[in-house]
Amino acid sequence: MITLGPVQIMNHAPWHFLVASVLLVLFFVATFSDNQDLKTKLRKIMHVVFVFTVLTGCYVWTLVNFSLPLLIKSIGGFALFWVMIQLTKNRSNKLYWGLFVLIAAVGLTLAFVYI
Repeated sequence: MITLGPVQIMNHAPWHFLVASVLLVLFFVATFSDNQDLKTKLRKIMHVVFVFTVLTGCYVWTLVNFSLPLLIKSIGGFALFWVMIQLTKNRSNKLYWGLFVLIAAVGLTLAFVYI
């Protein structure tokens, strides 16, 4: 665990944090690649990695007490993944980029501060 004042990064979920980070890397490569075959393959891989992200997230549910921030972050994770897939299809959509930043900021804040 890394402590930065009141913020403890990866409080209960280092594996969840790492798998989600891999998912983000795949997302950025798929989003900014101009190779359509690569985009298609990476989207499929993203779905597989998302399953692992969900599984590690389910494990977090067994470690911490239920809370509204945990529920919001979990639902937001599904919404964020959907937005990420949409951005891999059309990276110039400003609405999706806005949603991506908003959902990610709320989720990370909840994860680092409250969960």
